Amino acid sequence: MKNLFHVIVIMIAAGTIVGFAQQARVRPLPEQIPSISQRPTGSSLGTIRAGAADKNIWFDWRVGVPGTAIKSLTFSEVLPKVDLASVTSVEASSTQTVSPEIPKKLDYRLQPGERNAVNYRLKELSEQILAYRVDAIGADEATRRKVFEFAKAINAPTIIVAAGTAGLADLDNLAEQFGINVAIESKTDPKAAMRSLEGRGKRVGIAADLGGWMQAGVKPVDGLAVVKDRLLLVNVTDRSALGSGGRDVALGAGVGAIGDFFLAAYKAGVKPLSITVQSTGPTEADLLKNLTAFERVLWPAMAERVRVMLDSPAGKIRGPERLKPEERQAIEAAAPRQGIVKPKKPRKLLVTDIQMYSGHSTIPNGNYLLELIAKNTGAFEPIFSNDLNLLKYPKIKEFDAVYLNNVCGMVHNDPEVREAILRFVREGGGIGGHHAVTFANNNWPEFADMMGGWAGAHHVEKQMIKVDDPNSPLTKAFGSASFEHVDEFYQFPMYSPYSREKQHILLSIDVEKSDRATDSRFCAQCTRPDQDYGLAWVRTYGQGRTYFTPLGHTNIFYDDKRWTQHLLAAIQYILGDLDADATPSAKVKATAASGK
Repeated sequence: MKNLFHVIVIMIAAGTIVGFAQQARVRPLPEQIPSISQRPTGSSLGTIRAGAADKNIWFDWRVGVPGTAIKSLTFSEVLPKVDLASVTSVEASSTQTVSPEIPKKLDYRLQPGERNAVNYRLKELSEQILAYRVDAIGADEATRRKVFEFAKAINAPTIIVAAGTAGLADLDNLAEQFGINVAIESKTDPKAAMRSLEGRGKRVGIAADLGGWMQAGVKPVDGLAVVKDRLLLVNVTDRSALGSGGRDVALGAGVGAIGDFFLAAYKAGVKPLSITVQSTGPTEADLLKNLTAFERVLWPAMAERVRVMLDSPAGKIRGPERLKPEERQAIEAAAPRQGIVKPKKPRKLLVTDIQMYSGHSTIPNGNYLLELIAKNTGAFEPIFSNDLNLLKYPKIKEFDAVYLNNVCGMVHNDPEVREAILRFVREGGGIGGHHAVTFANNNWPEFADMMGGWAGAHHVEKQMIKVDDPNSPLTKAFGSASFEHVDEFYQFPMYSPYSREKQHILLSIDVEKSDRATDSRFCAQCTRPDQDYGLAWVRTYGQGRTYFTPLGHTNIFYDDKRWTQHLLAAIQYILGDLDADATPSAKVKATAASGK
């Protein structure tokens, strides 16, 4: 990797090998730069640190880490670590060395070719500069202009300067000229920092150091109440105590009430906002530990964002009134008329269709089909609701199973809801879902494990489906032969919890009969070496039962009698009325091979 970076530097620095001299003829960066990013596909849906920047769905907050977080690494060397941590932005610093091949500080003194090398490195790892921290902005206008020009060259949206920096009027003017924000670091009394902003434009604001505030005896929430919408950037740390006697601890483990800080920031409408998650130590493990903790401290703000969405028209159950007459007629014609087995007792099924992301127009199809199945067969009573309180104990115990109709996004952030769902299934309840559910709660590993999948690149295409278990009552409607289907076929990457060691696979892509010539069209990580692309499965989870299929994007799933019969069987299975083999497929295969 180092040699590659060195070659890139030489190639883009000049047309001939003349070093990095200022007068070198510099080639522009190519429009297409091959990506070497190893960041998990779909991570913007899987971690709030990647997804928080979405201003329509989440917060318009960009989350990054300091380039200096791992003390022993140069800027170039730390970027792959940031990439693997599912972080898309990094705070650059003028005190950090660029790379082993460019042993210079990351500042305006870099030659054009060296700057290009920095940008090439950022682009090949799909990383962005969150902000550019300077140890000294310069005392004269010419030097300050060079700093702004350099920040512009590396696409830094904000320059962080030290508290007490003189000549803020000049910085205000430069900020407007270059379209770059200036954030004045506030490590002590935020009131003092705010006084320095008097008469300054909106491009000059505050970079709050929460650890510094706490050392000064200021609670983060109280500091936020002072700086309000002048907050441009926040350095996130937690402390064991207020005052000088405290020490840095993992986020959420101290007295900073960091979750309350971000909840207050969301309620106050503070955006856009840049967030730098500090590390608790000098190693990569320390950084990852605090990033994981950061996800948790944002739960209150995330839960509030979901609550606001649920209180809007977008949060209401999508019923059949959204369907065209011909769509309703097709579903009515395909809906089963009789249950597969008689219920052991009256059953109640909670159906929810919470969507933090749009695009699933067939949600009303699924709800209407479930309504008709219940009406026609008497197999269960459906309760359609997106009220998250129904998923808490003891309320959730009023249902026999929960069905997630295309639920998508990080919607279950309340710890009480999370524990209740897992407990409900472990103690004998059922849970099922289809299609987008593997994009739900990707910041909740236990949920992904229970449902059997995580993310999955996809688009609508035609494939052949293999019936892995023709003896299951859930696949009876399909027979035993492979068949053609048009849908979105999720490509579960190898790091997904999908596994035949845990799940009983009912259907999968028939690779031998399907066109897999474009198998890697989504991403290299989504092409499974084992060529195993499951499409429906069941499993036991504690004493309970789970079912999932990634299919259901197209109308076929709701107006083809084979699929509607399959869905009826799946519902009766998770309700506890229909017996079906849930032995993990790998174990079934091993048993068959042994002849036992």
